[in-house]
Amino acid sequence: MMFVFGEVQDPLLETTLLIEDILRSQVVEICVLAAAQAQKRASRYISSEDLIFLIRHDRQKVSRLTEFLSWKDVRKNVKDREEAGEDIIEEADDKPEKAKRTRIRLFWELTSFFSENLAQDLEDSYDEEESYAQEESLKRLRIADEVTKQMTRDEYVHYSECRQASFTYRKGKRFRDWVNMQAYIDMKANDDIVDILGFLTFEMVSKLTETALKVKHELEESALKSDSFYKDSLKFGNFATLDYDTSENQKVIDLFAGPKTNKTPLRVEHIQEAYRRFQYTPQPIRNFRGGLKRTCVSLI
Repeated sequence: MMFVFGEVQDPLLETTLLIEDILRSQVVEICVLAAAQAQKRASRYISSEDLIFLIRHDRQKVSRLTEFLSWKDVRKNVKDREEAGEDIIEEADDKPEKAKRTRIRLFWELTSFFSENLAQDLEDSYDEEESYAQEESLKRLRIADEVTKQMTRDEYVHYSECRQASFTYRKGKRFRDWVNMQAYIDMKANDDIVDILGFLTFEMVSKLTETALKVKHELEESALKSDSFYKDSLKFGNFATLDYDTSENQKVIDLFAGPKTNKTPLRVEHIQEAYRRFQYTPQPIRNFRGGLKRTCVSLI
């Protein structure tokens, strides 16, 4: 997954272990918050709406998640019909039957308070949400197209396999054991909940990797600027008393040396800084007497 989002093909082991720990803590936090929402409804099970409610402020992610659930329902219905042995006979004048997606209606939306007839007149509101999901999908397809232009056939096959990586596809039991949900909450999770958690975990890997790459790029630019400033200072004699090794064994980085041929992997400090940026939320001043204030874990 990290390779698809811009990381090198073989990342560092300590980096992947750190990301795994962050993901597990985030999934546990999601499960605990969703269980608290289910208890407020006096329910013994976690529903899909409880998980979507936690990310309701990120409209783009909500739209992509609802689209993922709607297409999953379509695939499930088609699979059930195939297992039942139903055959659709199409005549010459008849049009082929199209798979219809079910609209995921959330209980905090405006359309959920009205009848079905009035809700049909508000279908235009769903078009804006679908545009968020389509925009994100097109953005990722453009990035993938730019990355794969210079690849060979074998590299493209490996890249395609990496794009199909998933936390839950044919790994549901392993994902449940990895999360160990029963150790934190006394509720059962069905297959839909596990798929949603896998989807959110995939998005976390994307956000962490992309933000860590930005951090790495900022640090590299800062190092180039400082090194260039140091060399210019030596040239004009501002730091003549300092001992500067100009031997050929030392690797001198110039600001206009051109792009690097060898891409270095992400380090632990890059992931830590990316996680710190996600956790940083400015808090209003409420305690004028000083002291510490307890904060909550922010979801990526």
